Amino acid sequence: MSSDIILYELAAADDTRFSPFCWRTRFGLAHKGLSFQSVHIGFPDIGELGGTNRTVPAIRIGDTFVEDSWNIAEFLDEQFPDRPTLLGGPVGQGLTRFVECFTDKVIHPTILRLVSRDVFDRMDPYDRPYFRRTREEMLGMTLEEAQSTREQTVQAFRKAIHPIRLTLYKQPWLAGQAPGHADYIVLAAFQWGRLATDFEILAADDPISGWFQRGLDLHEGYGRKTHPRDGGPGFDGIGRWKNAG
Repeated sequence: MSSDIILYELAAADDTRFSPFCWRTRFGLAHKGLSFQSVHIGFPDIGELGGTNRTVPAIRIGDTFVEDSWNIAEFLDEQFPDRPTLLGGPVGQGLTRFVECFTDKVIHPTILRLVSRDVFDRMDPYDRPYFRRTREEMLGMTLEEAQSTREQTVQAFRKAIHPIRLTLYKQPWLAGQAPGHADYIVLAAFQWGRLATDFEILAADDPISGWFQRGLDLHEGYGRKTHPRDGGPGFDGIGRWKNAG
């Protein structure tokens, strides 16, 4: 069954996979040791997939269609219980939900301010109008205005994520002694920043930066294989939604 998984995800103009939500699922599939085929879908076409949430990532396994990275993580744990757990049971799932909320409401909005125009420039021209319209609504300003103050924004951001630093002083991973979905949620956010901009979001000597590099090395350097030319999982037989059939 694992070889029949299709992952629908966003990509930049050069086909680099950059979406933080899609990377949550990419890391989850790697954690489970599941193979899949990547299909690139544009922002305006997501609704055509037929899901109720109209969002990506989404996976299809046979007749089963699951969208939203959290729902996918739950599904993978339920469908493949013999493989390493992502959420760690009910208690782990509850704590991971907190990490998700912290990331969605604190980390993501700030990274968007830091990379807004840079990610726009790297985006497929087909996606740019949708991205600009929706993200400027979120930001309450233009992409250019949001990014213009990032030297000040990044200093406040580095202080706001200090609880991550404190956690990593006490244990190697956010999930504990081994990585789990909690780690992949935050790793995916910084992966987005790494791929969207050359601006330094994390200082090189930050313990979070060290954890992030270890995260990219997980699963045989999976997090460093962001483009089809890297030969990473999911890119064999790669397709685009409009040509996927």
